[in-house]
Amino acid sequence: MDLFEIELNKDKKFVGEDFRYRRKLLVVLFVSVFVVSVLIIRLFYLQIIKNGYYSGLSRNNKEQIIPIEAHRGEIYDRNGIMVAENIKVYVMYMIPTYLPKNYFEREELLYRVSKIFNIDLEQIKSTLDKLPKNSYESIEITDNMTMEQISYLAERAEEFPGVYYGSKSVRNYPLGETMTHILGYIGNISQEEFESKRIEGYRRNSMIGKEGVEQFYDKELRGIDGYVQWIVDSRNRVKETISPAVGRPIPGKKLILSIDSKIQKDAEDLLYGQVGTIIVSRPTTGEILAMVSAPWYDPNIFIGKIDRDKYAELINNPANPFWNKAIRGRYPPGSTFKLISAAGSLAEGRLTANKTVFCQGGMLLENRFYRCTGQHGYVNMYKAIQYSCNTYFYTLAYELGPNFIKKYAEIFGFGTPTGIDLPGEKIGVVPSADWKRRRIGEYWWDGDTLQYVIGQGYMSATPIAVHMATSAIINDGVMYRPHVVKEIRSSQTDEVIYNNDKVVVKKLDIPQSMFTVVKEGMRMAVAGGTARNGAWSPYVKLAAKTSTAQNAQGRDHTWITIFGPYNQRPTDDMVAVTVMLEHSGGGGGSTAGPIATAMLRSILSGENALEVRNSIYYRMQRIYEEFRLAREQAAAEASENGENNDNEDDSKKKNRNDDDRIRYE
Repeated sequence: MDLFEIELNKDKKFVGEDFRYRRKLLVVLFVSVFVVSVLIIRLFYLQIIKNGYYSGLSRNNKEQIIPIEAHRGEIYDRNGIMVAENIKVYVMYMIPTYLPKNYFEREELLYRVSKIFNIDLEQIKSTLDKLPKNSYESIEITDNMTMEQISYLAERAEEFPGVYYGSKSVRNYPLGETMTHILGYIGNISQEEFESKRIEGYRRNSMIGKEGVEQFYDKELRGIDGYVQWIVDSRNRVKETISPAVGRPIPGKKLILSIDSKIQKDAEDLLYGQVGTIIVSRPTTGEILAMVSAPWYDPNIFIGKIDRDKYAELINNPANPFWNKAIRGRYPPGSTFKLISAAGSLAEGRLTANKTVFCQGGMLLENRFYRCTGQHGYVNMYKAIQYSCNTYFYTLAYELGPNFIKKYAEIFGFGTPTGIDLPGEKIGVVPSADWKRRRIGEYWWDGDTLQYVIGQGYMSATPIAVHMATSAIINDGVMYRPHVVKEIRSSQTDEVIYNNDKVVVKKLDIPQSMFTVVKEGMRMAVAGGTARNGAWSPYVKLAAKTSTAQNAQGRDHTWITIFGPYNQRPTDDMVAVTVMLEHSGGGGGSTAGPIATAMLRSILSGENALEVRNSIYYRMQRIYEEFRLAREQAAAEASENGENNDNEDDSKKKNRNDDDRIRYE
């Protein structure tokens, strides 16, 4: 091999080694660029794209957002008496993410909290289970901390990571059991309520209205929660508190009730020991002055830890103290419904108020005798209302039919909610032939129509529906929306934000003169008819309609719907009262009448309600005793004169006795 070839081979070898070197260098350079690029992209992602997220985590490691519950609006009666207030209490709460991450350290901490602060350990754990372990949301553990416990926790904050103290307001009802079903109460938000209302700002430990106006006006009462920022060190000690202006809580609004607490207390005293309801209102505004459902309960039992024995006693009470019978109870309205039948028949123009029907104790229909309350002879509409003559209304219903009854029942609001500002209002049944076929699978008979017109059979209504129908009659056909809250006011300025008075629901297309006839018949019932003794009032003119509603489950329910002072035209000083007593038996005039009359005489003439009721009871007993003695004396005289009534038809005796009962009860 010559020298040239040797040199050429050397050059080739050098070039090959250089190429391999450069190739390795390129690979290293490429890898370096790639790694640097990944790092740059990652840094960009972390520093720019995820800046907000990690900044938040960083802040939360040193800053804590502590919610401040807004001051719940107070509730006052119409005279300015506070009936729902707020009391400051001290609470312990935890923030799950600041609790120890180690399982055993966490368990040890919870155990110490339980023992030192006398809180049930299972209660603490079940409360914490409502939130994820990494949640920054605070959750309340207890709301009855003492000042000594707060001082202990403040001095040893580093020993209790994730455990904090604060204050809040809890509801108190100064009048106790008075206004139970109107006010309602507040309690911890349920999971279902939280899921549906979290968008409105509710938290897992929020308090929420559970019944009454507390529930119906919860949004207005609760206000808007605020917050403060705590700056803490690594040992969980608060170093600084920041209260930004945007974090200030906005207090809830004040409610001014239409309820008069004195009238409410009188109504409760009159109904004590019975099962039923009383509704008192001003018909010309829709204001409810009192609403009682008996029995009732004390809403303060729901403040703090609930007495389980007391709660069990209430929940197992067959009279259902938690049920507001005024708006949820459904009963046959009985003879109170005759007012609607009377007004409707006059409006139809098919008869006049002076057209008479002969009552001989009932009506024979399809081989069945439908009894009346007595033998009333010839009666027109005035007397039919005065003596509550079933025969008159049987005849009316047979001529006009069930569709007529249904039409006017619906015109007067039966079968639809009244719109009262309380939660859970129910509606009664306004039956028809179609309804009976669907629900019961039977045809509608003429006998059903006779029962229908006197408020029996398949007909049912709530006491508030009966009361509002009476108010429509008093107002010559104008129906105002019933309400228990008169005004909503600002808690900060006391400015009236909304007024509920005189909101018209509907105006009935019935001539004024028709209502005058019905009201005159109601006045005659007090002057000398079914309410003659039970609605006795020597100073104030009253007008009423009584009812004894048959009850298949036991003793009859009794009603009275009454107003005063009596006037053919509505005036602002008029007050209407409806009383319904469950399973009371007897007649509406003698059982419900004295209660309703005592209410009216107390309001209109300033008399003591209980004394009035007792005086009416005493007067009725004396009249009944005098009447019994007179009957016995007449029987004895007849016997001495040789008269023999033994062969008198039993049904006639019964009708005569019924007639006496109606006239004197």
